[in-house]
Amino acid sequence: MKRVMLSVALVSMSAAAENVKTFLDAAEQGSVDLRISVEQRNRAAAEYRQAWTALLPSLSVSAGWTNNQYVSDNPVFAAILPKDQYDANFRFEVPLIDSTRWMRMSAAGTANEAAALREQVMRDAIRRQVVASYYGYAASLAVRESSRRSANVALEQLKLMEIRAKVGTVTELDLLRAKAEAGRTRQTVADTDALVATTRRTVRTLTGLLPPETLPLPEDDVTPVAPLEDLEGRLEQLPGVQAADLDRKAAGKLATASKLALIPIVSAQFTERASSAKNFAGQNVAYNAGINLVWRLDAPTFMAMQVQDANEQTASLAGDRARLQARDQINSDWQRLQAALIKIDAAEAQVEAARRAAQVARDRYAAGVATQVDVITAERDVFGAEVSQIQARTELATARASLRISAALPLE
Repeated sequence: MKRVMLSVALVSMSAAAENVKTFLDAAEQGSVDLRISVEQRNRAAAEYRQAWTALLPSLSVSAGWTNNQYVSDNPVFAAILPKDQYDANFRFEVPLIDSTRWMRMSAAGTANEAAALREQVMRDAIRRQVVASYYGYAASLAVRESSRRSANVALEQLKLMEIRAKVGTVTELDLLRAKAEAGRTRQTVADTDALVATTRRTVRTLTGLLPPETLPLPEDDVTPVAPLEDLEGRLEQLPGVQAADLDRKAAGKLATASKLALIPIVSAQFTERASSAKNFAGQNVAYNAGINLVWRLDAPTFMAMQVQDANEQTASLAGDRARLQARDQINSDWQRLQAALIKIDAAEAQVEAARRAAQVARDRYAAGVATQVDVITAERDVFGAEVSQIQARTELATARASLRISAALPLE
């Protein structure tokens, strides 16, 4: 019998996990935030391609028509300066030494790697939202069910008070209290209906899928948590931290590129000119080739160095901040999970005690040794204890999933 119950429990947990996975996959396919992150990564990849292709040889072509007002009577000069002149130029240029572009290309490659990691950061953030909203929806369904049970109990109590009031065995005050309690529980049911609709819409917005009308609470996984020191030791493996480090490296390369602007740029060129007018050598087609050196020093170049140095310092501080935030997130999720593990047992004991107390209150009231206020208070305590238990169970599942995401561990 125990084996059968265990098998049923395992099948239930597996089905629930598959259901959550379905919504996680749907969120990754349809999330607008993730699609924006993907496009940002594509842009970074295009910027990298743009940077390294700038080092490739380039070809420029120009052509023109010129009409000259006067033509020389001398046949020699008339050939050089005709009435209508057609020209075409072909220029082929190869950069030989351009250290600034080399370093900017390297910086663009580093930024491309950082963009890929930021996509993973966004993916983790979406998974965290989906898990929290999915379990929040399951919790709202459970709270609504508990509120409906509480409302039914209050309604039955009101009917009993009305019967007893007719025969004169209860006071008008008892009847009014029963009516007030029935009205309060109806308001609670209305609030839980709104909560269910809101959380269901949130899941649909995040994933594009409409969750089912009924959804069980997650199974209570009370597996011990890994030591906090071990999880914080995975800090360097987190995509957010790695992306911040790459941003710092990219900023450092751009700072170096700004200083390399002081080095001359050397390039080779080959130009061929074709014209309907002959040149002074008596040829219509001629070429020239050579090596060019450009060295430019101006005030903006030195100001750019200061700007890039400041950007590098900012990126370095941003990396420190990313580490602190990642460590704090791991610590927060770990503490939440530890508290949830403690609250899950306490909440179960609280529910059992509250239900037992409600039954005792009803029995004592039937025997005439307790007041109606005792019964109403006991029933409210049952509802409050059940809500606390639902919250504890969902907090346990959410905190465990959040901790695994924060520590870059796969979701189970």
